Amino acid sequence: MEGKLLPPVIFNAITIVSMLYALSQIISDGPRLRSTTTGITMALQEIAHESELVDEAFISSFVADQEQRRGLFNEIIVVMLTAILANVAANFFGRGRQKANTARIRELEEELRGLKGD
Repeated sequence: MEGKLLPPVIFNAITIVSMLYALSQIISDGPRLRSTTTGITMALQEIAHESELVDEAFISSFVADQEQRRGLFNEIIVVMLTAILANVAANFFGRGRQKANTARIRELEEELRGLKGD
């Protein structure tokens, strides 16, 4: 690791921490944002029902938009969790491979020293 600025593990840890932070923000602020959107949509629906100028397509577009936002919100959570788990798995499997490679390098160094010594 000498000569390198930072080991890759630090960058992986920063990635995991930032994804966890983003996920926590989505989970903590998401319901508030969804309830605000739902409230606005319901208020607009009530106004639309009271007004004779608004047709049913206008109301259904609000409902469809609300459903689309809910789906996007859930999709973001799933993607963030998948990215976090993939990064953790990559770190775990990378560590094992690094240990095996380091052991093999040491074996080859020993063989090289033996050849030079003969």
